[in-house]
Amino acid sequence: MTKPRSWSKFKVEKLSYSKALKRAFSMLKDRGKFPEDAQYLMEELSGFNYTQLQLHRNDYVPNDIWRKFRDGLARLMMDEPVQYILGYAYFMNRNFSVNQNVLIPRQDTEEMVQKIIDEHGPKQKSICDIGTGSGIIAVTLGLEFPEDDILATDISEDALQVAELNSDNYQTNNVFFRQSDLFDNIDPQKFDIIVSNPPYISEAEKVDMDASVIKYEPDLALYGQDNGLEFYENITQEINNYLSDDGILYMEFGFRQKNAIKQIFCDNLPNYVVEFHKDISGNYRYLKAKKEM
Repeated sequence: MTKPRSWSKFKVEKLSYSKALKRAFSMLKDRGKFPEDAQYLMEELSGFNYTQLQLHRNDYVPNDIWRKFRDGLARLMMDEPVQYILGYAYFMNRNFSVNQNVLIPRQDTEEMVQKIIDEHGPKQKSICDIGTGSGIIAVTLGLEFPEDDILATDISEDALQVAELNSDNYQTNNVFFRQSDLFDNIDPQKFDIIVSNPPYISEAEKVDMDASVIKYEPDLALYGQDNGLEFYENITQEINNYLSDDGILYMEFGFRQKNAIKQIFCDNLPNYVVEFHKDISGNYRYLKAKKEM
């Protein structure tokens, strides 16, 4: 198959930042992709923010950046998320390593974690992060609560390797990792806070998802059985064995799942008070639950 002429020319021609981005925008737009991903890629590779790129728009792109940008653009054309191309993503203004074994952090999760930080002060507490993935929740809480012990679990050994790398990068010596399917390999103990962003997407929702998510993000961290409700059923059936009497459970969920999850708590944990919280878009996206005292 012959490559488009514009692509071949793009590979060999030396361009300014402005012309390189203009060409990239056109190519991505023609393929129905997101042009802003090329902007983000160039900003990260060059170290320039948007304003600085405008100031340097007529400068030639250095060869090393040019090669990385050209190769990254080819991967964007194949729907690969820009965060996987770069090998990192931002979460609450911190940089975390990511690859195709873990989900890319979302702002919805930031809002839930900020809620935990705002509501829990310096009083010592034990925390458990179920399904830690890249470790963004556990490491962030480890940094915010350096005196607290945090156990982070995941069923995926590959995901735990990423999480441990992120913990090492931030030297969160109070975060401990264990491979476990939910609570299966957790020793009997009580936690003051349990937090989880479990797989909650149903197979039927694939039609609404971006191609980049379907192709590249791990199925194990995305999809749940029973219309995405499998893990809420399982966690609520076991939580009493691991949450202290005045402990709090925080869970993220899909924006269509509030009513179904409310019913799960009514059935499995009728003595719990559950608060549902909205994200900045006005959708219910995470919950806070504790025993009624």
